[in-house]
Order: sequence, then structure tokens, then C-alpha cells
Amino acid sequence: MASVRTFRGILYNSEKVKRLGDVVTPPYDVISEEERRHYVERHPNNVVRLILSPGRPDDTDRDNRYTRAATYFFSWLESGVLRRDLRPAFYITEMDFKNEGRIRTRLGLIALVRLENFGKGGILPHEKTFSATKADRFRLMQACHANFSPIFSLFPDPDERVARALRSGIEGQAPDLDFKEAVGYRHRLWRVTDPELQGQISRGLAQHPLFIADGHHRYETALNFRDDMARRLGTRDPEASYHYVMMYLCSLKDPGLVMRSVHRLLRRLPREAMEHFVDRAGRFFDIESLETESEDPSMARRAFLKKIHAGVGQGVIGAVIRGHRILYVLHVKPGVMDGVFNGRIPAALRQLDVTVATRLILQRTLGFDEAALDDETRISYTSRTPKAFEAVDAGRCDMALILNPTRLSHVEEVSRAGLIMPRKSTYFFPKVLSGLVINKIDSDTL
Repeated sequence: MASVRTFRGILYNSEKVKRLGDVVTPPYDVISEEERRHYVERHPNNVVRLILSPGRPDDTDRDNRYTRAATYFFSWLESGVLRRDLRPAFYITEMDFKNEGRIRTRLGLIALVRLENFGKGGILPHEKTFSATKADRFRLMQACHANFSPIFSLFPDPDERVARALRSGIEGQAPDLDFKEAVGYRHRLWRVTDPELQGQISRGLAQHPLFIADGHHRYETALNFRDDMARRLGTRDPEASYHYVMMYLCSLKDPGLVMRSVHRLLRRLPREAMEHFVDRAGRFFDIESLETESEDPSMARRAFLKKIHAGVGQGVIGAVIRGHRILYVLHVKPGVMDGVFNGRIPAALRQLDVTVATRLILQRTLGFDEAALDDETRISYTSRTPKAFEAVDAGRCDMALILNPTRLSHVEEVSRAGLIMPRKSTYFFPKVLSGLVINKIDSDTL
């Protein structure tokens, strides 16, 4: 199963960076251009300069967004803004955040995990990825030789043995770091350097597979980088540092594990497809229409969302269309998924709302082919329902598909079966911070 080990992490130097909340960010793929500019202005050493440096019209092979990120990274190391720990450690973290009016706490472990190709059973994916995103992340990894953001993975912990070990490592101990990020979430971090406890944690995690929750693109990029390094260096050293990737590990039983919806924002839809959407979708769905003009639009939207949420796990999807004064609630007709896709899509996937949305709405109703599904200019995503409505209202997208969240039990079932969900099927909340701990990939052994 999974091989988990300690490493000498790179952290911001608190003597030079007084407020860590000014320099950490969420992962690159949830940062808007406006947010990126805000992070740049917030602090000159904000990690966004490493994970999401902007391109320029005059970029060249030698001067581009990736080489500039590398320049920042190595200059921050040289100047002491970033400092590498002297001793290998596990990094235990806690974060306090608010969800649906409640304060929750999520316990996690930042460690190195040995890379393995999918299909071997130790590390299990559940989502498809975008080709362009992997190419982008690969160029950044080639330039910087580092993991700036841990991959978010989940581990089974049926007897809570690992959770107890993690708790024992921090019980009664003051954290090495304790700060709030910009949105107000509190973060605490402890270094675990005790060899006995390190071994206890590693052995506990080695008993089960890991499920990738967030960071599929970065994991596949790490695999590609590993293979590229082995080719270029001409070595098969199994302990070379490029055989490992930094992960944030969380128990499947952790009470702070939260999943949110991932709504689809569609662009460049043909006018004809939008005009005939209801008729075409009617082959597969019973469609409920809610007028928005006869009452307060906010009331209509609340009623719309209430109907969608009442159908969680039952193939109920909302459609908001630019220029339409009606909100549509689509209830998949009984037996449709089995009738259309039996023998072609496994049962574990047929039951998912994201599969219903992809197969019946995007492909069968709107005519998206595989190239369109892989085109991030045609489909973008948000976990925030108000932003989905706003994008349609402002004309930034032609249609928004409003979905319920995928269930955690379905993620585990699909992953164990070796199956892959459609792209962006899950949104684990909150995201794991970028820049809290950095892993430098050396060309020699760990």
C-alpha cells in the first residue's frame, strides 16, 4: 500500500515574514485573476508568485512565467525568506473553519508519499483531468523542482489508529505555527521529529490505500516529472527524491471533512442549442419550470435550490440559461441511465449526478464531444452557487448547471473499483493551503 515518509520541509521564516496569513493561498486552480492580484499586493513574498505567476506578451523560452517563478523561489531561499528544516519531520496540522454556521476542525498530516502509477492499488484517483492544466503544471515543476502545494488525499482509518497517533504527537504541545489566513480560518502546525512516533504513523498509513481527493492534475504531473527525471539523469535509484510527492493526508472519518457542490459554467453554446434545450432535455428528464418574473427573483432562486437539494443523490440538476426568465429543475427519468448506458458505464458511475450531467446534458443534449469536455474555455467550475447565478446574469457564461455535492461514500466506492468520475466531480472544503510547507525535489537521494 502507500509508502509515507518524513522530509525536510521548507517553511516561511517567521523572522522575515511576520504574518503567515499574508503569504499563503489556496491552490492555483481556485484563484481568480482578481484574487491573484490581491495576493500579489498583500505581500511581496506571497506564494502566488510561485504557483500562479502571470504570462506576458513578450515571454520567451528563457524568460516566462515559469522561469520567473523559479527566480523568486531560489532568491527567497538564498535570502532566508524561505528556510529548509534541518531535520526530517512529519508536519501535523489543524485548521478551524466555519461551514453552515458551525466551527469545524480538520486534522491533517503533511508528508512525502512514494509515487506509483495508477492501477497498482496503493494510490487511487477518482477524476479525469485536463490536458492543458497538466502541461502547465509540468512546466512549473521543471523550472522549480518543487511541490508548492500538497496533494489532498484521504486514508481509511477504521480503528482510528492513525488519528490517535497524530493526536498523541500534538497533545499538550504548543504548535510551531499558529496563524489565521486572509479569510479568517485558523491554522496550527506541529513538527514531529520523534522517530518512534514517525514509525508508528508510517506503519499505520501503510495498511491502506490513499484516495486522491484534490490535486489529480498535480499527481499526474508528478508522475510525468518522475519519468522525465529518470530519463534525463539515466538513473533508476528508487530513493531519488523525484520518486516522492508532497501530500496532505486526512482520515476518511475526520469530522472536519466537508464536500461541496461543483457547478458547471458553460460558454460558447450555439444559440440553437440554448433555444431547444428544454425540448431536447425532455427526452431524458422530467422538467419543472419556475418563473422568476412573477415574484422576487431571490425567492424564486431559493425555491429552485430547495428543490435541487431535496433531490440529492437522485439525479436532480438545475439549469440556469442566459436570457431565459425561467429556472429549470431537471429530474432524470426512472431507468434512463440504466437503459441508455447499461453495459457501457459501470453502475457505480451511473448513479452519480455528475455522470448524469456529463452524459445526458453536456453530451446528449448540448452536443459536447470529448475535445469540448477537455476545453477549459468551454467549461469552468465554481462551488459557490451565487457566483454561478452571477456568471449567467452578467453574460460571462451561457448556462450554469447547478449540482448537489458528490457523496464521500461514492468517492470511495468509485476509487476502490478502479473507476474514474467526470472532471471536477468533487470539491473538498476548505482547500489545503499552498506555501504552508514546500518540498524541494533534489536530484540526489532524499
